[in-house]
Amino acid sequence: MLFMSDSIKFSSKMNAEVLKELRNFAKENNLEISSLLTEAVEDLLLKKRSRPAFKEASDFAFEQFDEALKELAK
Repeated sequence: MLFMSDSIKFSSKMNAEVLKELRNFAKENNLEISSLLTEAVEDLLLKKRSRPAFKEASDFAFEQFDEALKELAK
């Protein structure tokens, strides 16, 4: 878990079909919707935050090893 703190109640809107699927999934797996939402948002934040770092690292690697990568691709 990225964030360890007390839960805070809030309200939001969601597509009706997505909410239906979420409720069904939670029920089938004996999970709370709030824990599924927390996990989903944590995953999204991690994914979105790591993209710039990954792009920077891959750009650097391609610049540093451009000739070697071209040779390997042959």
